[in-house]
Amino acid sequence: MQIVLILIALVVLVLFVILIGRTQGTGKKALLILALVVLVLFIAFRFLFPMQAAPAPRGEKSVQTDTVYYRHASAYPEMHTGNNEREIPVHVWYPEGAKEQEHPLLLFSHGAFGVGFSNETLFLELASRGYIVFSLDHPHHSFKSTLSDGETVYADRTFIQSVMANPGDKDLATNWDDLRSWSLIRMEDLSFVLDKLLDAEADNRYEGCIDTERIVVSGHSLGGSAALGMGRLKPADINAVVVLEAPFAQDITGIAGDEYVFTEEAYPLPLLHVYSDALYGKWGDIATYAMNERLYESDDPKYVTEHIAGVGHMGLTDMSLLSPILTNWVDGGLNTRKAPETLLELNGTVLAFLEIYNP
Repeated sequence: MQIVLILIALVVLVLFVILIGRTQGTGKKALLILALVVLVLFIAFRFLFPMQAAPAPRGEKSVQTDTVYYRHASAYPEMHTGNNEREIPVHVWYPEGAKEQEHPLLLFSHGAFGVGFSNETLFLELASRGYIVFSLDHPHHSFKSTLSDGETVYADRTFIQSVMANPGDKDLATNWDDLRSWSLIRMEDLSFVLDKLLDAEADNRYEGCIDTERIVVSGHSLGGSAALGMGRLKPADINAVVVLEAPFAQDITGIAGDEYVFTEEAYPLPLLHVYSDALYGKWGDIATYAMNERLYESDDPKYVTEHIAGVGHMGLTDMSLLSPILTNWVDGGLNTRKAPETLLELNGTVLAFLEIYNP
């Protein structure tokens, strides 16, 4: 903030010099005007993107980072990244000196147009406490994915258009079809990576370090729907699910009037569902969240619902550190707390759940 104030003072000074006309020649005046424009743009950038420091991890272990890549023949050819296959970049956070068979795993899927670093504050915290975190970039769904050969893949135009045009409760059939297809692509990615990590014969550098009895799948928004679907798909391989505000897209079985019909089968795993002010307590107003309401009202203690107040949907990610102003704008003004405070509460909420259900 201090540097911004200094720059503003400099802008005022330059503007004053220009206005009083104490510059000789049009060349000098043009340079001053250019300098003024550059300063104003820089101040605007610093104002919009203050780059707040993330809360430091509080665990005892030093954290290392890595990126690994997985390739497979996807069932969705439009999602291929080249050579008739799909490459998935995976960002890794792990404790320094990771040892064989000792570390719980958290497998994470970002939201629509998100990136694998979307919740790095949480990933660092978990890794500092012994977790290995795998956060996937989903090519064509991610804002930006960098493949192993350096090629950049941006969010697919058709995917962007379908998300922006999604009708929600106004057209239940289209909404259901969209949510199901989007999350199935994510689940394919998550399932493939998980299978590789569980395959003792696979050639990867982390499989031997993972405690296969302590695997958690997690995600935000659309990625959360995929994580919930993974809990249904692979309950024998997963110990718990952690979701940041997402509907049970794969639990919808049909449509009855103006409501979705959801499966009657109990959700098979311990589940932490974290909500912001954007959706907490509003499940009854949104057709896709009827299953969320059912679990909230359940007496089963393994279904845990937590509400982080003073924050909106995107405020549950690290986007609020990069630009609190833009995040608050996207969230409709719901973010009334400083980002580090919110993220620390989110970390504590997740850790408290994992201490019970993934000890």
